[in-house]
Amino acid sequence: MSELEQLPTTDSGHVVKRHAIDWLGGLDEASEQEIREAVVEKPNGFTGSKYPTEISDVRATGSPEFVEAVGSLFKPLLEFEDEKTRLEINLQRTEDRDTGELTDNYALYLSVAERG
Repeated sequence: MSELEQLPTTDSGHVVKRHAIDWLGGLDEASEQEIREAVVEKPNGFTGSKYPTEISDVRATGSPEFVEAVGSLFKPLLEFEDEKTRLEINLQRTEDRDTGELTDNYALYLSVAERG
């Protein structure tokens, strides 16, 4: 059982901030191998929301500098670009929901999918 699964949660499933801070501060940096082994691929032909599944999905949004800094942590996911799996990557400028105008911020979405 992971340390994350051992954290107490509220009735709605949220981890209290002080517990989340302690957990995050206590994490060791994962090796490239540990990151690759932890990924749950999206099955070929999967449709619908990935949110309630174990499928691994990463989203980072913010300034270009932030997205680049955080994105650099996920370089081990590039290893999934092969004959069996593919890295799904969506990198785009964000849009202001009220005006529809593009902002100076970016969104990076990453997941691994089985090839069809």
